[in-house]
This record gives sequence, structure tokens and C-alpha cells, in this order.
Amino acid sequence: MIDSNMSKVKTGLIALTAIMATFMILGVTPAFAQTVEEIEMCYGYSETTLSPLGITSTFLTTNKEAGIWIKIRNPSDEVIFKFYHDVNGVEKEYPLGYSRVNIIPMEGTSWGIAFATLDIDGKTPGFDPGIWTAKVFIDGNLVKIKPFNILDYSSISSSIDAIREDFEAMEAENIQIIEDNEANNQENIAKYNELVEAYEELEDSSVSEIRFIELTNDLEDLQEEYDDLVDAQGSTRSMMYGSIVVALIAVVVAVYFGLMKK
Repeated sequence: MIDSNMSKVKTGLIALTAIMATFMILGVTPAFAQTVEEIEMCYGYSETTLSPLGITSTFLTTNKEAGIWIKIRNPSDEVIFKFYHDVNGVEKEYPLGYSRVNIIPMEGTSWGIAFATLDIDGKTPGFDPGIWTAKVFIDGNLVKIKPFNILDYSSISSSIDAIREDFEAMEAENIQIIEDNEANNQENIAKYNELVEAYEELEDSSVSEIRFIELTNDLEDLQEEYDDLVDAQGSTRSMMYGSIVVALIAVVVAVYFGLMKK
């Protein structure tokens, strides 16, 4: 029984050796599965590390182009990229977005990258903002899908101008509010001090009980008014002012990192 099993093992090894020898004679090397490990929309890649540069999911209609980058393990010789966009609710391929590119290998490793671009400014994508989709094909098979957005810069620019105007108006109004509050503070402090003095004097003199109660109520009302004035510094108007500042900063940062075409 043992001799029989050993015979089968030897037969299997001989067969495997024969197959490998045949591959070597014919110049054939065993194939390893190729895998797309990463995919990014970006503006380019480093020629040294092959890493993507300016990773983003949003481009502007004023950008020259959008880039798509993939990292492939055990890559084939070439990759095909296609771009699609929505036309009346139907996804259609953009013919000028077709790219067949060669793999750029990373020396000394088993991986490489492929990179392609989609022209935007002055082309169809620049006049058709919205959601676009990049698709990656290897050996005729769809292996990856990457959606991205193209924004109309003119609408962003209008928003920036509107926010800037609102910001300037709110800033001027806030300065006026501060000045008014300061004046009101000083006026109310003076009234408060006068009333306190009068109240203290009345405590030492003979007054009617009704007048004493009225004066006490006046003092309490003024105290509440004074406290409310202090609390008003954190009013809804101040919160609106803060939100305008945040919105303006957010838009400016988005435009800056979008590498807006000058």
C-alpha cells in the first residue's frame, strides 16, 4: 500500500517536471493574476515614486484635464480607459475619452501604474458639468469603475462674489452692532449706577411703601436688561456672521486645491 502511494507521488512529480521543462523550452513563464490594487482621480503622478498627485473627486470646468491613475499588481502590457457621462438620464460613453495606455512598471517590483487624462476646458466635459464615470478595462474585461464630479466654475465664482458681498455687509454690520452695544452698555451702566445710588439713598430716608416697591422693581428690570445685553454678544446674528466666514473659507480652499486655471 505504501509502495503504491509512493509510486503515485513519483509519477506526479515527474509529470510536473515535464510540464515545467516544456514551458522553459517554449519560452513560456507561468502567469500570475493581475490585480488593480488602487484607483484614484488626480492631476498627475510622481515620476519617481509613481504615486498620484493632487488626489480629488472634483474638477472644475476651467481645469485643463482630469487624470485617472491605477496601481496594478502583476500588470499586463496595456490598459484601456473609457469615460462616460449622463445624457438625459442615460449613461453614454464619451468617444473622445477613450485611451489605450501602456503600463509604467516600478523597477524592482511586481507592480506598475497606468495613467490617462480627460480633456475638460474647451471640450465637451467643460460644457457638460455633473457626474462623470471612468472605467478601466484589462484584456477586454471591466475591472474598475471610478465616478467623479465636474463643477461649473462660473456658478462657483458667482457664489464666491455673493458670499464676499454678504461677508463685507455682515462685517460692517457687526462692527456697528459692537459699537452700538458698547454705547448701550455705557448708557445702561450709568443708569444702573444712578439707580443704585438713588435706591441706597431711599433706603436711608422715609418714603412710601409703594414708591419703594416701584423702585425695587425698576432696579430688577434694569439688571435683567443689562444681563440680556451682555448675552446678546452671542446672538443669532453673530452666528450668521461666523457661518459666512466659514463658507467663504471653504469655497476659497476648494478653488485653490482644484488648481483653478488662471
